[in-house]
Amino acid sequence: MRNFPRIVGFILLMLTSYGYAWDASRLATPLVIDDKVIPYPIFTLFFLPGQSFNVHFKDAKHGGTLTFNGVSDSVGSQALVVPEVPGIYPLKVVNSVGGEEANINIVAMVPASEIDKKGYLKGYRIGHYPSKTLKGNEIYLPPEGFVEVTHKNRATRVSPNFVLEQFVSKQSQPYPKYLVLRTDLLLKLENILAALNKSGRATDGLVIMSGYRTPWYNELIGNVPYSRHVWGGASDLYIDENPKDGVMDDLNGDGKVNRADAQWLADFINDMSRRRVFGRRIGGLGVYGANSAHGPFVHVDVRGERARW
Repeated sequence: MRNFPRIVGFILLMLTSYGYAWDASRLATPLVIDDKVIPYPIFTLFFLPGQSFNVHFKDAKHGGTLTFNGVSDSVGSQALVVPEVPGIYPLKVVNSVGGEEANINIVAMVPASEIDKKGYLKGYRIGHYPSKTLKGNEIYLPPEGFVEVTHKNRATRVSPNFVLEQFVSKQSQPYPKYLVLRTDLLLKLENILAALNKSGRATDGLVIMSGYRTPWYNELIGNVPYSRHVWGGASDLYIDENPKDGVMDDLNGDGKVNRADAQWLADFINDMSRRRVFGRRIGGLGVYGANSAHGPFVHVDVRGERARW
């Protein structure tokens, strides 16, 4: 099953491998930023310029200090305001108990209102989102903003084990590029990676074969218009550890690399779902075999309801 073009695998590997070993670190006392519980010392949240947000510890007995955009204050003392200029702004939070430190990237997105009538955002082709939601579900409303990805910030860690560029639409356009990325997807991917390592499946990271897709690119490749990729809530992924060759590993140990290995990974993730590990981050799970362009992979999303294929 390795008779597809090798160059495709190596290109994907170059785009998605950043030389990091698996980072298992977690906060002893998670942060809560608005309604998101953040258990990691490195993470990223996305806001529109001018939005405000609140920071406190999950354990109400804990206090500490924070520094953000030139402001230093006590945790929980006041709401913080996202700068008006799009970009990535560091938020540093130090827990007064033990000095535990969290470094959170606060992203001021580019408002979707800046997309022109032809579907371009600052020269980058986005296309047009559907005028109607799917079955009235609000998760299919057009995004309010987009993350600007530049050559300079593309390697920014959005969580301990994933970087910004891994999720950019695969369309061939120069920087800056723009994407949508759901916080719940990052949390789910980190959960999966941690569970794999704790189960004995040593894995430095998950290769993101496809993350965000602009509506234009999604249509170009013939995918369904309401794909969760278009809303930044899905990833097609595989494990590539032994050997690191740009394709799925032989996960079931039968000496072959084929759809059965994607099924092994899907079964592992589905078992996590049955045990309700993902909570509200429940979603779709699909299994795909190899073709002339890629090896086997698994689709994971956070649509909020169970779907399997």
